[in-house]
Amino acid sequence: MSVLDITGLDVGYVLPSMTLHAVRGLTLRLEPGERLGLVGESGSGKTTTALAVMGLLRHPGRILAGSIRLDGTELAGLDHRAHAALRLSQVAYVPQGAMNALNPVLRVRQSMAHALSDHGQRLSPKDLTNRITKLLAQVGLPETVAQRYPHELSGGMKQRVCIAIAISLGPRLIIADEPTSALDVVTQRQVMRTLREAQDALGSAMILIGHDMGLMAQCTDRVAVMREGRLVEEGPVRQIFHAPTNAYTADLIRSVPVIGKDRRAGTVAPTAAPPLLEFTGVIKRYGGGLFTKPQAPALHRFDLIIPDTPKIISIVGQSGSGKTTIGSLALGLMPPSEGQMKWRGTAIEDLRGPAKRDFRRQVQAVFQDPYSTFNPFYRVAHALSVPLRSFGLATTGDEARVKMEHAVRAVGLDPGTILDRFAHQLSGGQRQRLMVARALMLRPRLLIADEPVSMVDASQRAAILDLLVDLRDEAGISVLYVTHDLATAWRVGDDILVLHRGHVVESGDPDQVLRNPAHDYTRTLLDSLPVPDPDHPWDTDTSRRAFA
Repeated sequence: MSVLDITGLDVGYVLPSMTLHAVRGLTLRLEPGERLGLVGESGSGKTTTALAVMGLLRHPGRILAGSIRLDGTELAGLDHRAHAALRLSQVAYVPQGAMNALNPVLRVRQSMAHALSDHGQRLSPKDLTNRITKLLAQVGLPETVAQRYPHELSGGMKQRVCIAIAISLGPRLIIADEPTSALDVVTQRQVMRTLREAQDALGSAMILIGHDMGLMAQCTDRVAVMREGRLVEEGPVRQIFHAPTNAYTADLIRSVPVIGKDRRAGTVAPTAAPPLLEFTGVIKRYGGGLFTKPQAPALHRFDLIIPDTPKIISIVGQSGSGKTTIGSLALGLMPPSEGQMKWRGTAIEDLRGPAKRDFRRQVQAVFQDPYSTFNPFYRVAHALSVPLRSFGLATTGDEARVKMEHAVRAVGLDPGTILDRFAHQLSGGQRQRLMVARALMLRPRLLIADEPVSMVDASQRAAILDLLVDLRDEAGISVLYVTHDLATAWRVGDDILVLHRGHVVESGDPDQVLRNPAHDYTRTLLDSLPVPDPDHPWDTDTSRRAFA
């Protein structure tokens, strides 16, 4: 018997004036031990399908038609109490945002204990300790993790805790919704290996929801492609990647950046002008205040010159390597512990008055998370007008509107349908483009882009990367592109720096560094990059050699 059998599923959000159809006529089957990749862009119906299976659709969402059978049990008509009894014990969920999935005021032990007790597991303290220790060991974590709070764990460790909770009652079906989207490539591979091993040990089926086609190629048996609520293609993973029958599927596969294809490097002409930004012997330590001891340096004697001519410099490395520290220093958000940073030949700490204000205008940022960037209580037009007024670049509402409309068009959006919306009415890709538009209005010379594509769909990722290149080539803006994704760093970078624990271990032309890496750490990053081809195994060096 199949674990999950979905037949003719229709899910809609019933409003007073209309019904918005999120899923239309979906039919899927999942066998024991099988891994199904459910892919598509934002709004395609992936997560809505998962919520319908879990019984977690929020009002006004409802199942309009069709059947969902889990091990022969019909789920479509179950009430909330009956559905809740099946969660975790029969169907478990691994969330996208492990950072926000665990209660910050509870230790890991307490969170795991609550999950067990809430589903009828009444254990003695000794049995509970043994159970938690065993679950943590199953996901590769030491028993000491049970006594820690979430903020004391890395992103990968928190995601493993979420997996441990998901498998705690031996579910028949695991739904993993973008479980690695915010993780670096090395941690991503470790987490996915953990998830697959846990699934194999249980004999469960798994649905892996996402937009990363490279991850789907390496981690699934079958792939189902959704678009605008409909299933447009389904088949074995090799068939989908080697011979897709739907043009949309082919576009999703082509949109994955691959080292060796479609690099858009520019030509940096020499100039006698002072560099835009210059780091000389910069060291950054955290801590060392009144109540804390100084920690080991997050950044060790870092040197970097960003010339006056437009250039994209890619900085890559794992979480904790020092990438975001460099971005924060470049923005002037904190001073270095040692060394010096100069803006156009003047030390940043010496900038005062109009000079410092001009620095603030000319160095802008695009942050990783497009969902928490905009104030949810204001419309887009208000959010974009604030920096214009703050820097005196618009004196009237009409002047501000003209500048906003021009900037929104420059990032490929329609101002008529965007400016008067609230942030929650926009997709992640639209919000990310608006962050670029907000920076563009201030006519910057340097853009700090910190993981700007890690949380957006594949096609939107390509569009934003192309936009960064256009900013260099057409607007004359230099970009410091901070990322853990080597393929995107290769695609847009004129230079690349590889960071490991605060040290630059390799730097130079991306074509040389990434196709002929000299350092073991660079090779580790390359080996961890999921390849959009199921015939190149992810856990061996062939994933790197394939690009040589």
